[in-house]
Amino acid sequence: MRAADLQVVLPVARRETTAVEAGRLIAEGGLVGLVIANESGTPTAILSAVDVLQLMVPDYIIDDPSLSSVFDEKGAGELWDRLDERTIGELLDDDGVTVRRMLTIEPDDTLIEVAARMVDARTQIARVKGSPKDAPTFVTLPSVVNAILGYWAGKGPEGRTG
Repeated sequence: MRAADLQVVLPVARRETTAVEAGRLIAEGGLVGLVIANESGTPTAILSAVDVLQLMVPDYIIDDPSLSSVFDEKGAGELWDRLDERTIGELLDDDGVTVRRMLTIEPDDTLIEVAARMVDARTQIARVKGSPKDAPTFVTLPSVVNAILGYWAGKGPEGRTG
């Protein structure tokens, strides 16, 4: 199995992407992270979905999670009234947030090469080299783990047994 066999098109966000837009991308796509493009549109970084969630929770509650228990549904809803004003750029500029550099892999890299490089880079998403700029393709951590488990189960790359 090669990287090209696992590649998928993922949405790409930018600095100006709002917390609402980023949240929708993650929720609708079941994403583990969000690909971030630079000013020219080239994917250069990854933010974990947890870090994007951080945009949706006020800093004072993150600093003291016990405060979260004093909010009922209405109060919690009021916390989220301004989500459309917060952007991915805030996370990119936050020293407390780990922004991963985009790992680029070759389409013919083997499954073990992809897995090893993703672990070494500590990333959930890798860009497949040579994919079009307007529809870049990526390999995700869940697809790599799923492929490894397929081998482990004795199914092999094409679903054969034995």
